[in-house]
Amino acid sequence: MHEALNLLAALPQAGGYVGTIKLAVLLVAALPWLWGASWVDKDAKTVHLPQMAWALGVLGAGLVGLLAWLLAPVYFVGLGVYVVLTGAVGAVYVMQRNGRVIPEARVLTPEHISALFQGKRKSSLAVQTRIKVYDSSGQPVPPAGDDSSADEKVVYNLTQELLYDLIWRRVSEAAIASVAQPFRYMIDGVVVNRDNYEPAQTAGVIDYLKGIAGMDVEDKRRPQKGKIVVDLAKSPMDITLSSDGSTGGQRMRFRIVQESVRTRLGELGMSEDVHARIHGINIRPKGLMILACQPGNGLTSTLYALLRDNDAYIKQLVTVEENIEVDLENVTQNAYKGPGDMARVLANALRRDPDVVMVDRCPSVDGAKLILEGAAEKRIILGIHARDTFSALARWVKLAGSAPEASRPLDAVLCQVLLRKLCPACREAYRPNAEMLHKANMPANTERFYRPPTQPLTDPKGNPITCPTCQGSGYLGRTAAFELLEVDDKLRKVIAGGPSLTEIKGAARKGKMLYLQEQALGLVMQGTTSVQEVIRVTREDQSQGQPAEAKP
Repeated sequence: MHEALNLLAALPQAGGYVGTIKLAVLLVAALPWLWGASWVDKDAKTVHLPQMAWALGVLGAGLVGLLAWLLAPVYFVGLGVYVVLTGAVGAVYVMQRNGRVIPEARVLTPEHISALFQGKRKSSLAVQTRIKVYDSSGQPVPPAGDDSSADEKVVYNLTQELLYDLIWRRVSEAAIASVAQPFRYMIDGVVVNRDNYEPAQTAGVIDYLKGIAGMDVEDKRRPQKGKIVVDLAKSPMDITLSSDGSTGGQRMRFRIVQESVRTRLGELGMSEDVHARIHGINIRPKGLMILACQPGNGLTSTLYALLRDNDAYIKQLVTVEENIEVDLENVTQNAYKGPGDMARVLANALRRDPDVVMVDRCPSVDGAKLILEGAAEKRIILGIHARDTFSALARWVKLAGSAPEASRPLDAVLCQVLLRKLCPACREAYRPNAEMLHKANMPANTERFYRPPTQPLTDPKGNPITCPTCQGSGYLGRTAAFELLEVDDKLRKVIAGGPSLTEIKGAARKGKMLYLQEQALGLVMQGTTSVQEVIRVTREDQSQGQPAEAKP
């Protein structure tokens, strides 16, 4: 009994371990942990760290620390365990997130703490709006507000910088990725590498654009598509976006729908003779016209231009296309899902008795049969990928099944190639070599050609400068050279006989047809483009079968 009384006497007195003051200390110490857990949950998403893992890690560390605090026999030892656990997890998170953001967005650094005390943190990073942006629903996207975090402001500024750069440099397509590789721009049909951002910053830009383009920001892997509109100097421009991802990070591709897609037929760069002949054929009430070119050489733009060459207020215009690039006013546009669906959509379109039908391609014999039937009563414009008019004709004959059937409704085959136009501000004149003129079958008395500058440009003081018109590329925009194979009754009879392409070429040449390279060299003589550019596109066309502008 004596020993039992001694043990009872050794126990803490009531209120000695858990008291009002100690409970208040515990609650006050728990507040930073709860606030920090909430902040980590939001911040991890912003800086692209595993949001769920870090949220559970911070919460778990705090709960284990509280439990240790309550169960420890010595109050202040438990407090120390709680502080060490929560502080260690918090410190590891801060170190990781600070390594992924710019210096201005880092937290708990001496600069950050000093700024907090001075009240300068929120105003230290200015928001820069360089271009107006509209989301997928057409609503203006507001700039980052004063209450936005530094990292959110950085992402907004980088997105503005990227979109402005795309428009200013006349980019038609671009690709960016949240890995350490250059951004890729396609400018005037040529792929150019550009400096990229830090991977975490690029990932932030991709997520921001996905959010305003109507995509699922949380889905990092599945392919998605969206759309935004940008406006620079009151010139709205549609941009279609596509994204996907892998274990290496996310990727995003941009396609800028330029005004060239809305261009009229007379603005494509055709000679007056070719334009007059094409227009005359195109407005006939029935028949087939084929437009050919290699991928990336403006097939869609010229198909739209040929379609719009007909009066949409008098005639019923219809399209059958896999991807509708632009909404055309007063034109019924029909989209099909893959090559197997094309014939079904075309059949439905023809049942509505249109006057003019544009078909972006013919992937099947069934589609060719419908085109042949439709061209007997309507005007049909068909797109085919081929390097010249004769290759396009051969493909069409194969699809149609026989030369007589293929040639019966055929009025013309038009082929085009896109060439970069010389920059008018910095192009350089030179006298062409006589031997080159002879090989190209060009007049020997030609005195002047033009090319990109071969010497660095300088200002009046002799300092090197970059041409502000073309940004130093030597070229500004693109034009097209056209090869026209007009099929009259005489040539139709030749084709129906099933001769070789050589015989068809000979018959066309007797009709004074100019080949594609000859048409392109005519643009050289006009000073529109250079011999080097003609050689580039024709060499790549013949040796690779693909254009220089392979998609990024």
